[in-house]
Amino acid sequence: MTNLATLFCILTKNLYLYECKQKTSLIMRGLLIAIFVLLGIIGASAQQPFNGRITTPEGKGIRARIYVENSDKQTFSDGKGRFGLTDIKSDDVLRIVYKRTTLTVAVNNRRSIDIVWQLDDNDFQANESEELMNYGFGYVKRRESLDYTSGISGDRLRATGAKGVVEAIQMCYPGLRYINGELCLLTQNSINGSSAVLILVDGNEINPDMININDIKSVEIIKGSNMYGFRGANGVVLITTLSAKEIVGK
Repeated sequence: MTNLATLFCILTKNLYLYECKQKTSLIMRGLLIAIFVLLGIIGASAQQPFNGRITTPEGKGIRARIYVENSDKQTFSDGKGRFGLTDIKSDDVLRIVYKRTTLTVAVNNRRSIDIVWQLDDNDFQANESEELMNYGFGYVKRRESLDYTSGISGDRLRATGAKGVVEAIQMCYPGLRYINGELCLLTQNSINGSSAVLILVDGNEINPDMININDIKSVEIIKGSNMYGFRGANGVVLITTLSAKEIVGK
């Protein structure tokens, strides 16, 4: 009888300890969830949205690629020309690329930017828009991109020791290969009879081996883009060269 009572006491004690552990586990789980939610709120509140829109004088949206100069930030505008970024500084400069045309616009203390771009003569008007400011993070979450995995700096190209620009790019980006005499991305399939990528140097279609590798600032590889017309569907290699001021300062 004594043995049964002892066994009962042991079982009761273990059951109590088990229940305590379960309750503690649930409490800890709840605390962790609360902490993660709080951190998410703090992280979101630390960012400031910056919305923009790019249209023609007729009000048609322009699908373009938007870069923040001297930063890794970049994004795309949608079919209505709208785009979103975060934490844009008052003195930042936006570089907007549409096909082979580039527009540079200073933020100039604006909290949003509504750009009307006359593509024919590259003229534009830029104003702050209360309407765009009211969208908050609506465009940022869908369109902001910080992924620069295909970005190659000029210093990295020169560090390869290659003499030719294409050879240096291939050494930094093995997915770019010559196939049947054409420079192609291995992941791309031809949709226009040719698999060749479109190569643009400062927005112009030029043989990259005609460029001095010491004059290159950066190279970006895009795995297909309709912003550059039919040819861009097979991929685009964007080569940006140093400005005269940057070359003198080297």
